[in-house]
Amino acid sequence: MTPANDSDHSSLADPELMARVSAGDEAALASVYDRYMDTIYGSVVRFLGDRQLAEEVAQDTFLAAWRGAGGFDPAAGSLPGWLLRIARNRAIDRLRSAARRPSTLGMAGLDEDRGWPEGGSSRTPGALRASADTPASPDPEEAATREWSRAVVRTALSAMPPDERRALELAYDEQLSQVEIAARLGWPLGTVKSRTRRALATLRTALEGVPGLGDADDDVILLTTRRAVPDAGGMDAAR
Repeated sequence: MTPANDSDHSSLADPELMARVSAGDEAALASVYDRYMDTIYGSVVRFLGDRQLAEEVAQDTFLAAWRGAGGFDPAAGSLPGWLLRIARNRAIDRLRSAARRPSTLGMAGLDEDRGWPEGGSSRTPGALRASADTPASPDPEEAATREWSRAVVRTALSAMPPDERRALELAYDEQLSQVEIAARLGWPLGTVKSRTRRALATLRTALEGVPGLGDADDDVILLTTRRAVPDAGGMDAAR
């Protein structure tokens, strides 16, 4: 399934798009695909650490959205959040399947600049590789949720305008105050505040579909942001 964009649908709001998808409108699904494929694929590839698996999970996600469009309730959350929940479940299913077939997995790492696996499809999924480098979590579900949260945050950061991302990097990686950021970058203080505010709003939208973070306060979101920032600096958009 590789939908193509339909300009007649591109200006529609998400709820109307999904209502049309539910009615069997393939062009509406094409617009949903074009609008959110980068977010879904970027999050999954950072979570799994495997391009081919991520592509399969992303395609499965939009196929599930096509088949289950009637289950989308705009009153319950955003469309990207709904899609991310589907993608997370399918990505974790792939991890479980990979864990049952360990001989198929390679041990190559991620490309350091892009956060994507190098080349072929036989790569160790990111969440599994991370568990080998860090103390084992007593709760595998908690570990997976943590890795998924970081993957979604990194994807959101990589898609931000550079100035907004830089404001967050300085605030939550280097722990500078807004006054210090203004001095460092030569921006008016009001510009620092507005760019930080926009960046946080973008993150909150991105995290709406992340278990444990969808309704978290800013302190929790920013802690996740701080952990994810070092991965975002040189990362390109996901597609």
